[in-house]
Amino acid sequence: MAALALAAAVALAGCAGGYTRVREIKAAPESFIGKEVRLQGTVGKAVDPARPDAYLLRDGSGEIMVVTRSELPAQASEVALRGIVRSVVTRGAGWSLDLRVEETERLR
Repeated sequence: MAALALAAAVALAGCAGGYTRVREIKAAPESFIGKEVRLQGTVGKAVDPARPDAYLLRDGSGEIMVVTRSELPAQASEVALRGIVRSVVTRGAGWSLDLRVEETERLR
């Protein structure tokens, strides 16, 4: 029960103005995976030319990959979105668990 209360407090602490901070998602991913979040921030570079549906979103607390079905926003533009947090297994020097947000609606 205490763990649930802590997870709720962490999630609410990151929701300034109704938006979740990337830092909060990365600090407690199990509290966010499969759940809808609202994010806002600055668009970084496209993730990979072979993956034209993904970009990095930076909010001052961290960055996270966003996958979209819409047109990619311009680099350095400010966006707000609603999406679902997903986990993805990646392979670099070894296997690791990474996070992404699947955009469901671009708010601005």
